[in-house]
Amino acid sequence: MDYRQSDVEVVYRRGDWHSWGDIVHWLERGLSRDQQADNELSEAESRQLLDDFRKLDQQGTEFIDDPGRAYRQLQSIH
Repeated sequence: MDYRQSDVEVVYRRGDWHSWGDIVHWLERGLSRDQQADNELSEAESRQLLDDFRKLDQQGTEFIDDPGRAYRQLQSIH
C-alpha cells in the first residue's frame, strides 16, 4: 500500500462523499487532468487509492464516512 491514513484524510477533506463511487470519480477526474489526483497526493498514492476505493465499490462494501475507519477498511483488502 503506497498511502497512509493521512492521505485518506486528504481525500475526505476534498468533498462531501456519499459513496465509494463518488471518491472513485473524483480520483479518476484528478488523474485524467494531471499525474496526481490532488496536490497533497503523489501519483503513486493517487493511483493506489483509486484502485483500492474502486475495489470497495465493486465489492459492494458499505460506505464509511469516517476517514480513520475507511483507512482500516482499505487495509483489510490487502
